[in-house]
Amino acid sequence: MPCKQKDRMGNFKFLKQRASEFWERGIEDLEKKRFNLAAFDFEQAIQLFIKYLIGIKVGDWPKTHFFTDLIKELAMVYDSQEIMDFFIRNEIFFSDLEDAYFTSRYFDKKFSESLVSNIVEKCKEFLLVIENTTGEKLPNE
Repeated sequence: MPCKQKDRMGNFKFLKQRASEFWERGIEDLEKKRFNLAAFDFEQAIQLFIKYLIGIKVGDWPKTHFFTDLIKELAMVYDSQEIMDFFIRNEIFFSDLEDAYFTSRYFDKKFSESLVSNIVEKCKEFLLVIENTTGEKLPNE
C-alpha cells in the first residue's frame, strides 16, 4: 500500500510545481507592478496547490476553480475544521481571489498594489493553515 500512495503522489507533483511557479511569478509581477497578472498568478497558485493536496489524498482533483467547492473538499479530505473555519472567516477574501481568475483576464478591472499586497498576505495566512493541517508547504512561498 505505501508504494501505491507514493505512486499516486508522484502523479500530482506537477500541480505542486505549477503552483510554486505561479507563486514565484506572482512575486515577480508584483515587483514589476503588473498587478492584474499578479492577482491571477496568486489565485492560480492557491487553486493548484489545493488541487494537489486533494489529489494526493483521493487520487484525483476537482475540475473546478471555485474556492467554495475546493476548500470544502480540502477540509473534508483532511478532516480539518481549521481549514473550514479559516474559509468561513475569510469567505469574502476567497470570493475576491476567485474573481481574480476572471477579472484579471476578461474585464477592465485594475488591481492596485495595495489590493495585491493584501491578497499575498491573506494567501500566506491560508498557506500556514494548510501547512499546519497537511504538513505540506508551497515551495517558494
